Amino acid sequence: MSERPLSGKNALVTGGGTGIGKACAESLADAGARVVICGPELDVLEAAISELQSTGRNREFEAVVCDVTVESQVAEVVAMATKGGALDIAVANAGAGFPGSLLHLEEDQWMVALGVNVLGTAHTIKHSAQNMKQNGGGSIITMSSVASQRPTKFMGAYGVSKAAVDELTRTAAAELGEFNVRVNGIRPGWIQTDALNKSAIEANVEQARKETALPRLGQPRDIARAVLYFASSQSEWVTGQMLAVCGGFTLNPESMDAEHLARIIFPDQMDRDFGPQS
Repeated sequence: MSERPLSGKNALVTGGGTGIGKACAESLADAGARVVICGPELDVLEAAISELQSTGRNREFEAVVCDVTVESQVAEVVAMATKGGALDIAVANAGAGFPGSLLHLEEDQWMVALGVNVLGTAHTIKHSAQNMKQNGGGSIITMSSVASQRPTKFMGAYGVSKAAVDELTRTAAAELGEFNVRVNGIRPGWIQTDALNKSAIEANVEQARKETALPRLGQPRDIARAVLYFASSQSEWVTGQMLAVCGGFTLNPESMDAEHLARIIFPDQMDRDFGPQS
């Protein structure tokens, strides 16, 4: 495998301004791809590109504001990512989720998780695949979660939406294989992103470490390496697969528990429905 196996390739990373998405963009660019990152906030995207280009390495990035729940915006960002040519790699990374009991999650909270995670992924697959079909194929990588396979207390909306991403991935792989479009997904475990650091206190991080076979939390680069595998020719005969990158988290048979996060964000509702925390 050459040092820059993706030279001359065009790649799109949704939700590419922070965390896992930013790490994926960096990995793809280091492998030689021209990378377009998109997200809802231009200042976040521009800050990410400034950081990624500060190393002095030969990296090519472009930022586009896009709400993945709006199909017309996704179609536009795919067109910009290709500049009239082929889209070779699409990473449907944009995601949303927050803890809360099924007893008090509001409809708008459900719609955020389902809109970004399911509809946003579907839009990205649709418009990326249309381009790839016309240009001889490509690779689409979706971002699911270990929560799609293991019950996650107080993260119901998120887990349901990620289970839908799994099915979208497999269905797309079955439909698009004849056009040489590969579709695979990644199920991250506990990843130490800025979002986790803000919303999870030390007790939750320690709980995650105890539940993970390998003695550390995952880093965004761990997911980016898996994305690079699916994006490259190293996986040219792989499609319809969901890869758990979780440090062995799924080896633990017990369900995951986000009660502590839910009590931080929805203290009154949690006390009402489940009583004060002991």
